[in-house]
Amino acid sequence: MSTTTQQELLPPASEGPTGAASWLHWLTDPLPRRFMLPATGLLIMGLDWLFFSEEAASLGFAIPFTVPIGFLAGFLGTYHLQRKYGLDNRPAAWLKSLLAGILVGIPFPLAGTLAGAWILTTSGLIGLKDRLWRERFSRR
Repeated sequence: MSTTTQQELLPPASEGPTGAASWLHWLTDPLPRRFMLPATGLLIMGLDWLFFSEEAASLGFAIPFTVPIGFLAGFLGTYHLQRKYGLDNRPAAWLKSLLAGILVGIPFPLAGTLAGAWILTTSGLIGLKDRLWRERFSRR
């Protein structure tokens, strides 16, 4: 990813707080080139791991319960994040929520993990890491 693309995905350094607060601001900052918020990607990954990483321990008997609960949690959480922080209109937030609910509801942890990682990567995660690294060592 080029520096120009990273700069478009990340807020200008002069506008936001530094350090850990910058990380939290980045998770919910609605920038025009983002499909979903980074917080939404983390939500999808976290719910996927929560509901389906231990499925082997239950020998698959919990799948009828975890699939609909995972779908609802992914749908409702994504809708809330995209409406409140992503500033999406209702139809766009609804479609993104439906996609997230389906990804979380698939009873394999790999689907939501890959989708969440893709959302984080396309949201400029590498650029944020580099910027936080530079800010930390420029103070010394």
